Amino acid sequence: MQNLAERAKTLNYCQPSFNSISGIQIQLGRHAVVEQTINKPFIANPTKLNDKRKMLVITGPNMGGKSTYMRQTALIILLAYTGSYVPASSAKIGPIDRIFTRIGASDNLASGQSTFMVEMTETANILHNATRNSLVIMDEIGRGTSTYDGVSLAWATAEWLATSIGAMTLFATHYLELTKLAEQLSDCVANVYLDAVEYKNKIAFMHSIKEGSVNKSYGIAVAELAGLPKTVIKNARQKLEYFQKNNEHPDGLKIHNQQIANRNINQLEKILSEIELDDLSPRQALEKLYQLKILITNKNKSYTFHINEK
Repeated sequence: MQNLAERAKTLNYCQPSFNSISGIQIQLGRHAVVEQTINKPFIANPTKLNDKRKMLVITGPNMGGKSTYMRQTALIILLAYTGSYVPASSAKIGPIDRIFTRIGASDNLASGQSTFMVEMTETANILHNATRNSLVIMDEIGRGTSTYDGVSLAWATAEWLATSIGAMTLFATHYLELTKLAEQLSDCVANVYLDAVEYKNKIAFMHSIKEGSVNKSYGIAVAELAGLPKTVIKNARQKLEYFQKNNEHPDGLKIHNQQIANRNINQLEKILSEIELDDLSPRQALEKLYQLKILITNKNKSYTFHINEK
């Protein structure tokens, strides 16, 4: 207790308050460890979760601060529940029963589990055991498999957490498609992003959280910072320009969805044009109705995810 008191005074921590209202209200929150290891001022950020804002879908570039932001929130909650003051200007905390995290990439080769299998196993544990009073930290779900599988799993996981469980969730992702959840589930999901500025193919990380979502990825700029050969970076930029100019996606997701939609429309027209209403028996009419229902269902599914045209 003496050590916690000394740290609180020395590091300018605040006394958290607890109440019976579901939610987390943190002002100017900081990461207790990161702020002590960097040689520049730490950018503090707020966290706001409540019954009308159960999930934050967090977008932004790699190295932009998404993981730090999520972890600092979890650490502030954990410190508060141990009886410590916390690195923030204020913190109001509702009932929290457990903290669940799915962060980082690791495998368990000794037991025959790949990185993706570990990710899915941990995700399954969260989906089976989290409650509406749990804090859930989800970082980049679905990145270990194909685009189709990955974005579908990420979407379904986020939707289940927000609607069926109602857990307080911080959900970081590079799948910009998931930002559409805030439109479909506006009563419980909101978008936030970590700001960055790009100028002449160079990127500067602001590390500040803002309401809304990004409309692009900064992967190539980050890869250049990491030291990839200039020829590789140049080639990547050319490929990116080609995909954007031709309104394509490397995995063909947008093209695939449009092809499905067009094919379904053609099939619908064909079935309708071939129906002789006066000659149909009740059984044949029912069969045709099932055919039409299947096609319409598939058509709607094809528009579930799309690539941001910007």
